Amino acid sequence: MTSALMSSQSADGVKRKKLKRRRIENQQMKRKRRRREDPVASYSAISRCYWRLAIAKRCRLHKLIRQRFALAIKIQQEDFALLFQQTKLQCIQSQRKASSRKKIQAKLLDNQTQATAASSRETI
Repeated sequence: MTSALMSSQSADGVKRKKLKRRRIENQQMKRKRRRREDPVASYSAISRCYWRLAIAKRCRLHKLIRQRFALAIKIQQEDFALLFQQTKLQCIQSQRKASSRKKIQAKLLDNQTQATAASSRETI
């Protein structure tokens, strides 16, 4: 019994939707007929159509411009990060060179002191 009731309710809903759709279609047809008969209304409808197209075109253009600027900013950020990383690496490398120079100098100094100590022992 409930399934029969449900199917009748859904059938009523479908009929209502069809009637509503037909009413809307009839109203649209009446508007189109009025526009065809009246040249001013027809011209204004065409003008509105072109106006909408122009606005849509402008919106697409602005979207492309925003995307372009976003990409440019992203590229600048990547360039800055790369430059910062390179300077950081150069700083680290120069510190390593300085520390390796200090190690070499310390070894040379040790060798010299050992050589002078050995020569002083030989003289004694």
